[in-house]
Amino acid sequence: MNAANKAILERTKKTRSVSRSLVTKQINKLESEISNTADKTTVHEIYMQLISKFEELSTLDKEIENLIDIESLEKEIVTREEYRDKFIIWKIRAERYVESVSNTAIQNSVENQPQNITLPLNSTVSSVLSNQPRVYLNSH
Repeated sequence: MNAANKAILERTKKTRSVSRSLVTKQINKLESEISNTADKTTVHEIYMQLISKFEELSTLDKEIENLIDIESLEKEIVTREEYRDKFIIWKIRAERYVESVSNTAIQNSVENQPQNITLPLNSTVSSVLSNQPRVYLNSH
């Protein structure tokens, strides 16, 4: 490998190191918000940021795999897959959380709706009239 490629490889590895750190921090943030039962919007926002950071990390991994020698390739792939596995786990957890919060909100909304019972007008009038006391007038 020539000096120019070595410099590119080192720069890309340094960038990837920062990217891995950001992905890990985002996963930790997502885990914390889910543990604290955050609202679904917050979890969804963190999840979308995680996707963006992971896409950047994946791009850097591919660049490095194209630059490294064959002897280092296996180690790179194993490490890449570890990050991918973490990402997939938290992707699924975030999606489930958002879905469960949405389902709970819908259920609560349905349960808290006022129950409107409509009776036919005649039925309502007759029931009101039938419950009134009767008045008798004595005729003289």
